[in-house]
Amino acid sequence: MPRSRSLFAALTFGLGAFHGGCIAYNDSCQPLVEDPDAVVGYLADDVLLDKVYTRHDNNALGQLVADALLHAEDDSTRPAVLGVVNGGSLRQEGLCVTRTELRQGPLTDGVLHELILFENLVVTVDLTEKELVDMLELSVGALYLEGQSIASPSGAFLHVSEGSSLRVDCGQPKGSRVRELTVGGVPVTLPAREDASIRYRVAMNAYILEGGDGYGTALGNAGQNPDRNPVQARKLGGTEANLASAYMKAKHPTPVQALREESRVVFQNCALPARPAGR
Repeated sequence: MPRSRSLFAALTFGLGAFHGGCIAYNDSCQPLVEDPDAVVGYLADDVLLDKVYTRHDNNALGQLVADALLHAEDDSTRPAVLGVVNGGSLRQEGLCVTRTELRQGPLTDGVLHELILFENLVVTVDLTEKELVDMLELSVGALYLEGQSIASPSGAFLHVSEGSSLRVDCGQPKGSRVRELTVGGVPVTLPAREDASIRYRVAMNAYILEGGDGYGTALGNAGQNPDRNPVQARKLGGTEANLASAYMKAKHPTPVQALREESRVVFQNCALPARPAGR
């Protein structure tokens, strides 16, 4: 018999008007989408799904979600310049199957929704430069030093969207590991300027914005502050999984346009997970 997993995702993450960070699924072996076998796009290479690959390294699936969030409000008057997603949002423990990798080739909607299982709502919000840098410092603060075994990688690690990148030095103290940062193709001043009028419009899930994975220390009450213009994504129910599915269909619909992993986070003096030969 297939292995059944009951998700107690009725634990909501609030965010006031955004009605919680996730949606519950109780009959865990039922498909999460109407047509789970529909192909939403193609993968250029195998995608590794163990936590060391989704929480401690660049990952094509994480980058897909970050890109989808970046473009969620492109038709608004104030679109995002950066999308981020925490590695802990990517789950290898599907509804009835645990996957260690996705094989090169077609990706179905059912599998994609199982991997982005929590159905987190997406919110775009203005962050100050200091909040932005503090958020990314927290993202890389738990990375292991080169030579150490990656025993329990933190789900707080953030994947960043296209056009953005950061160089991380794990040999530096926590809080000063981000050595270079580019957002939307524009270099960010480091250390961050204290000028609160310098703002970056960032798309993320409601779980992070309300302080999940420890992000409350970096983001404060930004999600509740009208001055930061928090806006829930309006399309497709506003969830990460639906937005990622639609973005995959639009941007990676054929093998020629297949999704490829990019080196958006550059690691120095950091432990990196071993990859199978040729990957």
